[in-house]
Amino acid sequence: MRLRIGGVVGEEQARQCFLEGGKDDWFSVAAYADGVPDGAAPEYTMEVTPQGGFISVSFYDQLCRVRFEFLFGKTDAGVMFLEEIYDFRYPDESTYYIRSGCVTNTNYRYRPDGSMHWRRSDKVANVIEEADYRDIDVSTHWEPVPEFGEWASITRFDRTQPAS
Repeated sequence: MRLRIGGVVGEEQARQCFLEGGKDDWFSVAAYADGVPDGAAPEYTMEVTPQGGFISVSFYDQLCRVRFEFLFGKTDAGVMFLEEIYDFRYPDESTYYIRSGCVTNTNYRYRPDGSMHWRRSDKVANVIEEADYRDIDVSTHWEPVPEFGEWASITRFDRTQPAS
């Protein structure tokens, strides 16, 4: 389903936006396992731009807080690359917080050449740490551009194996 300001649109409208939409025709997907009660955390949510030019996948904890976010961009070669991973940590394990309520935010920014910039913001200690790394194995960061509705590979949390 696609969420627009003002409401949800159907699968066919979202498909049309994916296949033929302009730059502002992105849509969101929320995936829930069968039998999950109302109000429970989704398996993931995803924001997708037309033709899969950019895809953001968010993973949640039991309190529906965003814990991890994976950002994919389409390369000039026409495949997706996992460019960034965000890891959000919250003050406690019993209270709901929006992302801005996190106490630490760690960002891993990858490049296809195997370099990576690491940045951690610790709001409690009021410290930002940064480091650059080279020779990072990014072989599992590549994904084919998904067909509409075929989200299983790009929404994998476990990135230890390459896309099949």
